[in-house]
Amino acid sequence: MLHEINFEVIKSLDDFFYSEKFISLAVGPVGSTKTTAGIMKILHHAALMAPCKDGIRRSRAIWVRNTREQLRDTSIPDFLKWIPDGVMGYFLKTEYKFVIKVGDIECEVLFRGLDDANDVRRLLSLQASFFVFDEFREIHPDIYNTAQGRVGRYPDKMMNGVGCKTDDGKMNMHVWGMTNPPDMDTFWETLLTEPPDNVHVTIQPSGLAPEADWTKYLPDDYYDNLANGKTEDWIDVYIHAEFGKSLSGQPVFRSFDRSVHASSDELTPMYSDDPLLIGVDAGLTPAAVIGQVAYDGRLVVYDSLISDGMGALRFVRERLKPLLANKFPGRSTLVIIDPAAFQRAQTDERTVADIYKTEGFLVKPAKTNSVAARIAAVEKYLTRVVDGKYSCVVDSTSANSLVQALSGKYRYKINTKGARDEKPEKSHPWSDVADAFQYMCLHADGGETFGSAAWGTQRKEVTKVSAGGWT
Repeated sequence: MLHEINFEVIKSLDDFFYSEKFISLAVGPVGSTKTTAGIMKILHHAALMAPCKDGIRRSRAIWVRNTREQLRDTSIPDFLKWIPDGVMGYFLKTEYKFVIKVGDIECEVLFRGLDDANDVRRLLSLQASFFVFDEFREIHPDIYNTAQGRVGRYPDKMMNGVGCKTDDGKMNMHVWGMTNPPDMDTFWETLLTEPPDNVHVTIQPSGLAPEADWTKYLPDDYYDNLANGKTEDWIDVYIHAEFGKSLSGQPVFRSFDRSVHASSDELTPMYSDDPLLIGVDAGLTPAAVIGQVAYDGRLVVYDSLISDGMGALRFVRERLKPLLANKFPGRSTLVIIDPAAFQRAQTDERTVADIYKTEGFLVKPAKTNSVAARIAAVEKYLTRVVDGKYSCVVDSTSANSLVQALSGKYRYKINTKGARDEKPEKSHPWSDVADAFQYMCLHADGGETFGSAAWGTQRKEVTKVSAGGWT
């Protein structure tokens, strides 16, 4: 049936649309066809439901929006545009219910606005196949969590013998959600950046990025016109698909853009003879960032490590060395560490630098501990363009802690008068991993030579890096 209504799954939402995980969430700019994809997922999965004893494939979807007004003005008109009243079923206006009837498919879609107390109560007692949260960032997490226990209840085994399953016996109970990016430091931001195993997350690129494959459906200069007169923060959220500004502080690295600096593909090291750079913060909660400078001067970050409740020796032996042995076997390394790590404590003759040396690492101090210089070194990599590509990319899966820090968890504290502190706040683990990255950038930017590798020296052979555009 999908081809008959001329729906095309765009590449940036392909993973969301075809995800079979229990929960699938899509985040993107305004106008990026997220809602349309959610509507089509209802049809797609309704068609997959095992038929009841009378041959009809029955299902029930609950479409949730924060208010009835939003349902009336936005969600329902969008739905009816694709699934017309009287053509593919019928709409019961007083009940806020659409019954899809196409062939052997019969799917009830119940629209519920959470500003109505009766709707909330009914929502939490419904027997459903699917829940769809439209602009889920506006939904209270308790509603989201409770809804998960309401799916998979319709149809039941009395109706079709198998319950909410497909013809081939796969579970067909789901929670879906579409939204513009939520604010940082919220339940939703944590869920999207650290999803559990049963949750799939798709984050679309900026509406102005070359990968914005939905713009062919929009008017010319849509986002340029939309941005006119808007604040930078508004543009970041609704056009660039970045998380909203934290109410707790101001991000240090406003230049960081997930759509260009973070890769969802695994990044693999280049050149067997070029050492890996390991930036290390040697405080009470050690952190490390592992990366490499490419032949053209671009910086590739493969992994990041944070710790809690362990000193330098335990961190090296229990976290860093096992990671290197398993993920980067046989690779030479250079540790770039906080200059303070070379200072002896009154209670210990060994410095933190000594510990790394004893464990077999080549160690160099970062050339300065100046916060301004460290931040400037990172900004240089975030803003510099090499051959049309930004000169820094981070593996967003393995180095997720660094991605979160750069996205805004590493920040300046805002005082009661609205002014920010001169230095970023020390907040574990975000400042720790950010500091480690700063030390790496300081060294990488210096163009220093060590061992057999000379940074900035071009090589004839390039080993593939499995991230889009990075070869």
